[in-house]
Amino acid sequence: MTMNLALSLAAIGMLLGFSAFFAGAETALTAVSKARMHHLASEGSRAARHVNHLIADRERLIGALLLGNTFVNILSSAFATSIALTLFDQGGVAITAFIMTSVILIFGEVLPKTLAIARTDRFALTVAPTVRLFVALLAPVVATVQFIVWRVLHLFGLRESGPAMVTPEDEIRGAIDLHHREGGVESEHRAMLGGILDLAEPARQRRHGPPQEHGDSR
Repeated sequence: MTMNLALSLAAIGMLLGFSAFFAGAETALTAVSKARMHHLASEGSRAARHVNHLIADRERLIGALLLGNTFVNILSSAFATSIALTLFDQGGVAITAFIMTSVILIFGEVLPKTLAIARTDRFALTVAPTVRLFVALLAPVVATVQFIVWRVLHLFGLRESGPAMVTPEDEIRGAIDLHHREGGVESEHRAMLGGILDLAEPARQRRHGPPQEHGDSR
């Protein structure tokens, strides 16, 4: 095994590690519990503050992670293709493409994302400081990509808009219903918590007004 071949294999292994990091970080930071992160941040967790800062702008976060993941996957495939051409000429390119697709899928995507789903909060807290630095470094590039994307979408009549607003009460109700279905909240506790939210609803409507009706008035 020549030195160049050994270095290329080492580079592929390192790039696959970066790919796994980006894929796992994307899954963990998009699925992390916002309520738990805010609670941990209020208790002084610096990592939780990093998480809150990142998820406050999910579009920029996802853009940076996708950019990094795409770059390292393409670069690792380029190294593998170079090795295939050196060892097998043109005949080995198709085999290398199949091998790299399998390796990236298993070790660069499915494995880290499965781990991130199984240990979401812990994974997010671990990677958040590094990801925040990475996002800051790529901010100009990501902003340029976002600008191009929205200009293209404008050609199809789509306009940039904020996320759909969900009231805190609706979010809490959804969490209660979810935990009830999963067996974490008893029926009587669910009814009690729902009753508390129902009592708070008139006060919220007095402050903000009743929900706006959309449609024709006759």
